[in-house]
Amino acid sequence: MKKTMQKTLLATLAGCGLALSAGSAMADAVSCSTITTIRAWADAVGGCDIGDKNWDLNNVGENLLPATINFSFIGTTYLMAISNFDNSDLAGAWSLDYTISVLDPSFHISSMFAGADNPGGGSLLTKGVTGDPGGAFTLTDTNGAEGLGSSKTGLTASALTVAEAFSVDAGSTLVSVSDTFFQQQTSKVPEPGSLLLLAAGLGAAGWMGRRRDKRA
Repeated sequence: MKKTMQKTLLATLAGCGLALSAGSAMADAVSCSTITTIRAWADAVGGCDIGDKNWDLNNVGENLLPATINFSFIGTTYLMAISNFDNSDLAGAWSLDYTISVLDPSFHISSMFAGADNPGGGSLLTKGVTGDPGGAFTLTDTNGAEGLGSSKTGLTASALTVAEAFSVDAGSTLVSVSDTFFQQQTSKVPEPGSLLLLAAGLGAAGWMGRRRDKRA
């Protein structure tokens, strides 16, 4: 009985340590409200946080760095939009790779939508997405026309990595591209504080058991 309680206590404390270290790892992230360009996002070590999401830029094409970016959320809907591309009279192409992570373990990303504002057509947007337990998938948006291929539902991901590539023809206008994520609540996960209380309770129970043994 004592050995079982000791093992349970050690496992609980180890879980607490992992949860606390994960929270510390995100402590370097800045607020997404301070990020207005891709360049600023690239300079943010640990990415940026907004609501219960962390957006971390993994890789970006040099010609996208001056572009404008905006992060926002309303309730369970999270949006990232990029605009102000410089293609002038020439055709343009841009790429970036980022990871969006759910910081609250009681939620998961349930669906994703790709958008492009391209009046008059002449653009192609492709997003290769990995990280969902259901497998990798690709979203496309041609000429700013959003359809079945530009959305994915039924996701259960705690983090998704998105590799984007988008282009516009010479003389065409690509106003913006965007990613919209929706989340849903999953099963409740004990918070680190609750786990510490549980560990303390198990420790006290073990101490009381040892006292009874000594008295016997």
